[in-house]
Amino acid sequence: MAKGRVKLVDIAKALDVSVGLVSCVLSGKAKENRISKNLAKKVIDKANELGYQANQMARGLRTGKSGIIGLVVADIANPYFGKMARFIENEASKLGYQVMFGSSDEDSNKLNSIVNVFLSRQVDGLVIVPVNGSEEFLKNLKNQSIPFVFIDRYSEGVDAETICTDNFEGGYQLTNLLISKGCKKVAAFVYDTNLTNNSERIKGYESCLKNAGIYDGNEDLVYEVGFKHMEQRLESSIKLALKNKCDAFFFANNALGVHSIKYFKDNGVTIPNDIKIVSFDNPEAFQIAEPSITCYEQPIEQMSSKAIKILFDKLENSSLVQNRTYLLPGNLIVRNSC
Repeated sequence: MAKGRVKLVDIAKALDVSVGLVSCVLSGKAKENRISKNLAKKVIDKANELGYQANQMARGLRTGKSGIIGLVVADIANPYFGKMARFIENEASKLGYQVMFGSSDEDSNKLNSIVNVFLSRQVDGLVIVPVNGSEEFLKNLKNQSIPFVFIDRYSEGVDAETICTDNFEGGYQLTNLLISKGCKKVAAFVYDTNLTNNSERIKGYESCLKNAGIYDGNEDLVYEVGFKHMEQRLESSIKLALKNKCDAFFFANNALGVHSIKYFKDNGVTIPNDIKIVSFDNPEAFQIAEPSITCYEQPIEQMSSKAIKILFDKLENSSLVQNRTYLLPGNLIVRNSC
């Protein structure tokens, strides 16, 4: 094996194939040259194994592709989105792509700005967690040649392929578990009910309560805390829910659930004796907490893999137009908090 920078010929010798075949695969021309997916994958895997680094500028000039995908999540510091970014990076790498990351912080202006930066870097495609207020920008983006998919949630009025958890089912299952434990007054805590994933979770929660005959819609048990100043607003909402004698708490995402654990501990609220709690997502904090937290784990790896597969199909076939929403089932994990 040659020392120093790995070349196409090194990959070709390792696999006993032609340099031309390796070049076709790594330049994104496997399909048009009728190279099988299995052989193309072997070439990409061997290139990664040997540490091959393509000259991206030269490849971009030759193929019109940068080999880069842009990913915009809501908050990269959130364990849920951190895992998503890692899985997407891994899946993209298998196909010879690198990933650029950005966090919108649930701010439409920031999302728009990040996407524009990505476009200026000539990314080949985008994976986007949409936010409220970005609808018009995303509609305009759809009129451009850049392919993109939504992940985690969809955007109202924007036709695009979307991969997300079955949020309604998750909300229903978590609430139904609390009811089965004898809970009669379940409070729900959420960032923003206008976000489509949160909206579906709350719909599942409310549907379950109504089906059980313990909620008539007259009392508002849903507490919106917002993304900014979340901790202070969440604590105020928890105090109000406790004052209203709620016997169970439903948290619509992990950040709310994790912060609540600290609040309950600091204020002498015992789980599950004083109240029972459940949450979406399954961060490590839920697993090591005392008591451990019952949750609905989202299929992050499957969602990420599906998103990259769909985006790659669009990159391979620019005329492919599908606007399907894929709802993937999550996993109810019953622990000691209820």
